[in-house]
Amino acid sequence: MAKDNLTNLLSQLNIQLSQDEHSQVEQTCVKLLESGCENPADVFRRCLVAVIQQDKYQRALHYLRKFKLIDEKFSRKFALEKLYIFYKLNISDEFNRLYAKVVTDDLDTVLQKDIKSLRGILHVRAQYCYKNGLYQEAFKIYQHLASHNERGQDSQIELACNERVPLSVETALMNKSPLVTPIDESSYDLLFNESFILTSLDKYNEAIELLERALQAATNEGYKNDINTIKLQLSFVLQMMGETTKSKEILKSLLKELETTSPFYLICQNNLHAFVDFSKYNTNFNLLLRELNVERLNTFNLQTFTNKQWSNIQRNILFLRLFNNVKVHSQDSILSKTADKYSKLVDNVTLESYKTQAKKLYHHATKTVLSGTDGSVIGLLLLTLQLLIIEKEWENAIRITELFLNESWKTSFEKFNDSQAIACYILFELYKIKGRNHSKSTLLKKLGSVKTQLGGKIQENIPFWKHVGFELLSMGNIRESKALLREISRFGKDNEDELVDRIVSSNSLDTAQGINLVTDIDVNELIQLGVKPLESSAKRNKNTTINKVQKRKVLELKKKRKAKCLEKFLQGHDVSKLPDPERWLPLKDRSTYRPKKKQQGGKQTQGGAMSKKSEQALDISKKGKPAAVKKTKNKKKGRK
Repeated sequence: MAKDNLTNLLSQLNIQLSQDEHSQVEQTCVKLLESGCENPADVFRRCLVAVIQQDKYQRALHYLRKFKLIDEKFSRKFALEKLYIFYKLNISDEFNRLYAKVVTDDLDTVLQKDIKSLRGILHVRAQYCYKNGLYQEAFKIYQHLASHNERGQDSQIELACNERVPLSVETALMNKSPLVTPIDESSYDLLFNESFILTSLDKYNEAIELLERALQAATNEGYKNDINTIKLQLSFVLQMMGETTKSKEILKSLLKELETTSPFYLICQNNLHAFVDFSKYNTNFNLLLRELNVERLNTFNLQTFTNKQWSNIQRNILFLRLFNNVKVHSQDSILSKTADKYSKLVDNVTLESYKTQAKKLYHHATKTVLSGTDGSVIGLLLLTLQLLIIEKEWENAIRITELFLNESWKTSFEKFNDSQAIACYILFELYKIKGRNHSKSTLLKKLGSVKTQLGGKIQENIPFWKHVGFELLSMGNIRESKALLREISRFGKDNEDELVDRIVSSNSLDTAQGINLVTDIDVNELIQLGVKPLESSAKRNKNTTINKVQKRKVLELKKKRKAKCLEKFLQGHDVSKLPDPERWLPLKDRSTYRPKKKQQGGKQTQGGAMSKKSEQALDISKKGKPAAVKKTKNKKKGRK
C-alpha cells in the first residue's frame, strides 16, 4: 500500500481512538497490520484493546493466531492484554505459561519489590486466582495493591470490594491478615461484598440489612443489572434463613423481568427448583434435567461462574444424572470417580434396595482398601459408610473404617492426610453410638503415636487435633488432653479459642464460666435438628437392661392371656371325652360322612359328592372282560 494511504489510516486511527469507536479502531488496526505498518506492536496492542472493549474475546484469540509472527516477536509489549484474554476465556495453560515468562520471581519477592510496571498484571493474576479457587493468593495480591495505592492508580472503593471478594469463600483468611480498606457506607458495591462475608459467617440478619441498604442505593441510581444481582443474593439469604415464601416471591418477580437468554434467568429458575423436595422414587429426573436446561448451563462454564459455584453446579448435575441411571463418566474429581464405580456396581440405583447396595459396596470397598488407600478410595469408603449407616450395620461400618486406617498406617505414621483425619472423625462417632470406649482408647493411643512422628506438623490440621484433645478429655485423660491443647494454643493467634485457653490455664473448670460459654446455645433448636443429648456408656447399658426387662414382661403377659383364652374356651365341655381325631379333615373325607340320597345315583355334577357304589363303578381294575356282543338282524319298524 502507498505511504500516503498508511498515513491516512494512522490519522483515522487517532480520530477513532479519541471518539472511542472500538469497532472502527479494530478494522483500521487490522488493515494497518495487513499492509505492513512500521510499528506493528503498538497497532496490534490497540487492536486487542479495541476487541476487549467490545467483550469479543474469541475474536481476540483469532487475531493472536492470525498475526502469530507479530505475537512471537513483540509478545511482552502486550502481555497484559493477552493475559486478560486468556483469563476471560479461562485458558489456564496459556495464562500460566505467559505469566511465568513475565513474572519470573515468586509472588512474595514480587510483592516485596513493589514493581509498578507489574501492577496491571497483578490485577489480572488476582482475578484469575479467584476464578480458579486460589483464594489465598488472590487475597494476598489484593491486600498488597490496596496498601500500595498512594498515587491513586486504582479506585479505593474497587480495591476495597476486591479485597473482600476472596473472604466470601474463605472467611478464615481474615484471621491471618486484617482488612486494609475500611467500609464506605456510600458504595452499594462495597455493602454488597460485605454482605457475602456475613452470609459465609451465618450472620444472616446482618447480611439482609446490608443487602436492603445496597438495594435501595442501587435503585436510586437506576442500575438494573446491579439491582437484579442484589435481589438474587437477597433471595438466597432468605432461603438460608428458612424464609421460603419471601425468597420465592423475589425469584418469581425476577423471572418476569429478566430476559430468558440471560444467565441470571437460568440461575433464578434453577434456584426456584431448589425448593422442591426431590425423591429418587417419585421424581421424573428426565423432565427435571430438561427443565433445568443443563445443556445451556454447561455453555457458561467458568466465564460466568466462580470456581466454587461451577463445582457446586457440576456436582448437582452429576447426582441428578446418577439417580436417572445415566452413565457417569469418571473425571479428575473424587466424586465423579466414586459415582462412576457406584453406577457400575449397582444394577439400578433407583430401584435396588439400600441393603443390597450396602452389601455389594462393602465387599468391593474391602478389596479396594486392601489393595491401597490412595487416590479416590476415600470417596468409595464414604459412600459405603453412608449405605451401611442407613441400614444401621454399625459393626460393618466400624470394621471397614478400621481396615482403611490400618492399611494407611501399615508402614509408618509419618504420612497423615485429610482422608485419615476424616476416617478418625467417623470412627469417633461410631464408637460413641456403640459405646465402645476401649476401641476409642486404642485409636487415641495410635493418634498419640502419629502426633509424635509428625512433630510440629500438627498445625496443618489444627481443628482435627483440637477434636482429639476434647476426645481425650471425654475419656478422662486430662493430663494428655491439656498437653495437646496447650501445644495447639502455642501456634499463634490464628487458633484462639476461649474454651481451650481456660482448659489449659486452670487446674479445674469453673461451673459459672462453663455456663457462660453455653448461654447462647438454643437447646430446643438442637433437639429439633436431631441432635441427641450426651450420655455415659453406663447409662446407655442401663437403658438396654430396662428394655430387656420390659420385653420379658410383655412375653409373660402374652402367656397369661393365652391361658385365660384357653380356659374360657374349655368351659362347658366334658374334659373326660376326647376330641374327634378326624376334626381336622374335610366333612366329605370323614368316616361318619353320609351323602344325601340325591347324591347317591344319577349323573354327578362337577365337584359334587359321589356315593361309594358310584366310585366302585368307575374303578377299572374291578371290571371283568367285556361280554360278547350278539349280532341281531335289523328289523324294519312298522307304522304305529
